[in-house]
Amino acid sequence: MAANDTRLRVAIVGSGIAGLAAARILREQHDVTVYERGEPSVATGGQGIANFPNSTHILESMGFDYSRAGSVELGGWNSVDKHGKYLYNIDYSMRERYGAPLVSHMRVDFRTELLRLATAPAGNLGLDASAAPATMVWNNGAIDLDAESGRITLEDGSVVEADVVIVADGIHSRLRNKILSEPVSAQKTGLTCCRVAVSAERVEQALGKLPRWWQDQREKGQGYMHLIEALDGTSRLTVAYPLRNLTWMNMAWVFQTRKERASTTESWHADGDKDEILEVYDDFGDDLKTMLRVADQVKLWELQDLEPLPTWTSGRAILIGDAAHAMTPLQGQGSNMAIEDADGLRLLTQPGVTRDSVPEILKTVESVRRPRATKVLMNTRSTSKISSAADRYAKFDENCTYPGILGTLKQQAAAS
Repeated sequence: MAANDTRLRVAIVGSGIAGLAAARILREQHDVTVYERGEPSVATGGQGIANFPNSTHILESMGFDYSRAGSVELGGWNSVDKHGKYLYNIDYSMRERYGAPLVSHMRVDFRTELLRLATAPAGNLGLDASAAPATMVWNNGAIDLDAESGRITLEDGSVVEADVVIVADGIHSRLRNKILSEPVSAQKTGLTCCRVAVSAERVEQALGKLPRWWQDQREKGQGYMHLIEALDGTSRLTVAYPLRNLTWMNMAWVFQTRKERASTTESWHADGDKDEILEVYDDFGDDLKTMLRVADQVKLWELQDLEPLPTWTSGRAILIGDAAHAMTPLQGQGSNMAIEDADGLRLLTQPGVTRDSVPEILKTVESVRRPRATKVLMNTRSTSKISSAADRYAKFDENCTYPGILGTLKQQAAAS
């Protein structure tokens, strides 16, 4: 951006994955403040998260440090039935196939690295000195929005005016309906996900050794997705993948919802009951159930998503992340869409951007991002009730080959 171009005042509502990634992108050219309703530790926990090539190529362009996050590159996946009988095994390098890796990390480690990218001194990230760190405001989230003027009202009653407002406050967004003409809320899918992360040390103490499929990964220094499928029409599925340099294992147990609770509807990290989960999976292997028993935390989440929204933008405001397109984790694309959304905001860092041009630029961002996120949502929904892991991952090419917003616009221009 030329020296006489405008530095915009950017207000980001929410310090989750979408908000922090957006802060990292936008700090390169603008003055960014992130408003978070909770403490600095908000939305952290002992569960894992996986990033596919469609987002890791963006993360790498941002300077994301896999070593700091204890990330594990995953080289494929295998599938077994509930008794441990192998069904199939697929080994391949996603970096070779798509130009970027599939990696997994602890959610808290992933978010901590994004926070570093948003707030570290510019020199630490190899950025120009003008790329000032984002300012973080904790315990003072936004409760109201005037999208046309760019004004947000905070919990303490103060009003902030910005040139751009990025609404990244999650699936139960408080500001989404300030952008839409009609109220929209998340809907339940009928599935519940139990999420745990367990250390190798705890498992070895309980079992005397690691399960063979985990030990294989340790010995090879190579992680992979391990899927345990019921294959009995119940839609029960367990997905395990390594974290923190293979010293922890994330496990997601998905099953038909038995009992609806306000806590698991309103939050993705409500405490769960181990005995209840063990009852649901009583016919699965003993080693797997022992791993659940020795986990420090068990979190339950009634899986929800959003119908595709009619718009993401109004005036100077745009929805991103789960506030715009919440989807279930059954194809692991929720956090990846958040990173893609942040990349979409690169259009605000291009030469010639002014305060007056913001609304039109946000519409262009939406014109790329909304159809893309809707397609991935539909892909995810199409796999939500089936048992075959092969079917769940059949849409890799469609999910993983997204070239970013600049690449997409270039493709569209070439095709026109």
